[in-house]
Amino acid sequence: MRLDAGRRFLLVAALALGAYWLVPAGIPRSVLQAAIIAGSAVAALVAARLDRERRHVWLALALAMLAGAVADSIQAGYLARGEALPSPSWCDLFWTVKYVMAGAALVMLQHRRRFDVAGVLDTAVITAAGGLVLWVTGSSPLTGGLTGAEQLALIFPLASFALLALAMSLITCSPLPVNGLGVAALVVGVVAGLVGNVLYGASGILVTPQQRWYESLYLVGVVAWGYGSLRSATAPAPAANREARAFSPVRLLLTSGALMAVPAMLVYDKFHDSELNHVPLAIFPSFLFLLVPLRMSLATRELNASTRQRDAYRDDLVHQAAHDPLTDLPNRAYLMELLAAQLQRARRNGTTTAVLFVDLDFFKRVNDQLGHAAGDEVLRTVTERMKGVLRAGDVIGRQGGDEFVVLVDPVPPPAELMAVADRLVRAVSEPIMTAGGKASVGASIGIALCRDGRTDPEKLLQDADLAAYRAKSNGRGRAEVFDMALRTELEARAKLEADIRAGLADGQFELHYQPVMSVATGSLRSYEALIRWNHPERGLVPPAGFIPPAEESLLICEIGRWVLGTATRQLAGWIWDDPETHRGVTVSVNISARHLASPSLVDEVRQALHESGLEAARLVLEITETALMDEPTADAHLRDLRALGVTVSLDDFGTGYTSIGQLQKLQVDTLKIDQSFLHADDTPTQALVELMVTAAHAFSLDVVAEGVETREQLDRLADIGCELAQGYYLGRPKPARDTVVQAESLS
Repeated sequence: MRLDAGRRFLLVAALALGAYWLVPAGIPRSVLQAAIIAGSAVAALVAARLDRERRHVWLALALAMLAGAVADSIQAGYLARGEALPSPSWCDLFWTVKYVMAGAALVMLQHRRRFDVAGVLDTAVITAAGGLVLWVTGSSPLTGGLTGAEQLALIFPLASFALLALAMSLITCSPLPVNGLGVAALVVGVVAGLVGNVLYGASGILVTPQQRWYESLYLVGVVAWGYGSLRSATAPAPAANREARAFSPVRLLLTSGALMAVPAMLVYDKFHDSELNHVPLAIFPSFLFLLVPLRMSLATRELNASTRQRDAYRDDLVHQAAHDPLTDLPNRAYLMELLAAQLQRARRNGTTTAVLFVDLDFFKRVNDQLGHAAGDEVLRTVTERMKGVLRAGDVIGRQGGDEFVVLVDPVPPPAELMAVADRLVRAVSEPIMTAGGKASVGASIGIALCRDGRTDPEKLLQDADLAAYRAKSNGRGRAEVFDMALRTELEARAKLEADIRAGLADGQFELHYQPVMSVATGSLRSYEALIRWNHPERGLVPPAGFIPPAEESLLICEIGRWVLGTATRQLAGWIWDDPETHRGVTVSVNISARHLASPSLVDEVRQALHESGLEAARLVLEITETALMDEPTADAHLRDLRALGVTVSLDDFGTGYTSIGQLQKLQVDTLKIDQSFLHADDTPTQALVELMVTAAHAFSLDVVAEGVETREQLDRLADIGCELAQGYYLGRPKPARDTVVQAESLS
């Protein structure tokens, strides 16, 4: 909308200027001239209304044009009466106001953050060149033979000349505070006004016939001011820290053109029959002789500063490409370059290369409990602590996530190398205060050595990673050295994982079911599904032979999905075949800690129930205390599972860190007492079992006792009110084909 207003203004102004050429001289033309100036002033007032932030600029410009309109109207009145304009007159006062306010508007548009010496020099060169051209072509012939009043009239062309200097400084001394077309219109207005004033003064004094041309040029300048105001009002104000472009194309073009002023005037003199005053032509080159070397010096300084800034940016980009943004440590790519160089030196010198792979313990818990901002703070703190305990030649970098790598150089004896690793573990393990709270992490460190440098950087780093993995598996907070025994162990584990995947695909796994009986009635209440592996070469592999390795990888989740689907389908089939025997009977499936933390667990349970057609209430998910405590997402997942109608049982109760007082807060329905308590015959342990049963009942939890092997154990459970029990005395785990027979005999 604002741009449309500018175009409409230009259209009306163009029509008014055309009419100015058509109307005869006298009052009509004078009135039209005043109207054009007043219209431009109104455009500036509209700009002040549109642009609140810079309204003082446009108000000053509007006042300048209104003062000019008043002065022109007074002058027109004298001419209409056939009287000569006195000197001084009221016109002089209003013209003075015009130039003062216009100059104030241009000054307020500068928006300079600092004094720009180079811009001032460029402005001086450009303005001096413009003054030379105007002097030679317009004012030089007037200076001789003029009265004092006539020479006084030349003050206003000189004032326009001052406005030219301010207009040029808009381009050279500050960033453009308006859009390009707006500032161009303002500068054109100043230049047109200057040329029109100079030539109009000459025509008025010498009474030449070209007066209308010069008056029109003056009016074009006023119209340009009005349009520039409207156009500029739509542009955003410049930022406070923006600087002028020292080598912008417009600035270079104007400066270069200014340097050609003297040759241009000599050519002008060649084709005009006027006696050229050579004094200005002599002064201007002298002026340039003083300014140009200084300007070149400043340009050289600016180029040098620009070069230094470019080099700083380049160095910063190189640093960012090679360093981690969070800790400012060398990143993995840079670490590999450093390790490759170290191995190359080792090959030449026959020295040893050592790599420490530092894997933080419990860091995931920090992110989950305190937030990622606290996790970032922990990583930065750990970085500084590790730097503090390393030696001068050692290099630490961030592998990614919560993993760090230390390149040890030179490599000390084995005992001292282990001491370095121990210092790292102790430094990392100290508590850390973050904005989110107190955080505690640890470190498991793997050490890999190469004695002649004849290995690949990736291979050496992988060896250190594997050693850290073993350190984590052996209890965390320790350091392990990679050796061939570890490689053999890891190769065996990799083969075992491959065999598990093949076994799942080939149907080598099966479920055995152990009954869970009512202590009071002896009736069948549930089955616990226990996985077995019929290996084609090793025979029947017990869970202890494959579950622990599977729990250290995502394989345990695949096994869990298979058990869920198989157990729910099996119980649904038994219910269909013999609903009376399996009335109210449930099936229990063990869920590992890793599977419990999986975001897809709830959907997998829902899918297993849907595909089997089993009621949700018939499925019991057994979890351990460790899984419940170690996984921050466990509580939310259990809440969602119970919302489906699934029952949750806390397995091996009493062997972990869960206190009796915490039972009321846990998302569980059943408590399974570990068999170690039943096998102990001492009085305190038996009293503890009774206490656990009583506490579970107080929180409305059912109780299952595991490991019942004798009639005496079953009787004790009945005496203390335990509802359910399982164990060899009540039934051993059997394959599905034998489970129905066992169930019928039990019932």
